[in-house]
Amino acid sequence: MNYKIKYIKNRSPLYFVNGEWIKRGCVPEVREWANKYRIKNQEKLNQYSKDFYWTHRESECKRRREYGKKYPERTKARNKKYSESEHGYFVGIWQMIKNSKHGHSFKNFDAFYQCWLDQKAVHGMTCPATGVTMTMIKHRGVRTNTNLSVDRVLCSRGYSKQNLVFTTWKYNDSKGNMSPKDAKSFLRIVRERYQTDEVE
Repeated sequence: MNYKIKYIKNRSPLYFVNGEWIKRGCVPEVREWANKYRIKNQEKLNQYSKDFYWTHRESECKRRREYGKKYPERTKARNKKYSESEHGYFVGIWQMIKNSKHGHSFKNFDAFYQCWLDQKAVHGMTCPATGVTMTMIKHRGVRTNTNLSVDRVLCSRGYSKQNLVFTTWKYNDSKGNMSPKDAKSFLRIVRERYQTDEVE
């Protein structure tokens, strides 16, 4: 880097880039290096973030609350962006499963999320029952038919690796009033998971 540097007492130095003074972290070369480092060490950084949060949970919650009050619009936009990301979308589903009256047998979120990664490796974003491309759109109070949902293969059993499949919300909702085509798809999934359709 070959930029002018301005030192201010009790503050980090500023760099003169493209006609303005900016912090070191905003310098193009530094940002490029940081992005490459994050990509290369993503797992390590994710684990560090988790460990830091749980070690400083009380102060982190307080800091986030204060930030939310100070910048409500910015916080709302950031939360929406995260909730529509793959990881954020599944965190929301996991909270639903944990509070479900049907129960579950997953050790933690990672075990649940791995089920999705396993299905995604085979089917991608395609619903295995209908062939429709699944979406992850968040609109409060509005159901999106193509949105990904968690479906218990056998409704009499709780959420588990064997008894869970990710389908569109429309297919999941329509199982109570199935068409012959949907019924065939359902039976195929049951046979794949249980090697028979003679189960209750």
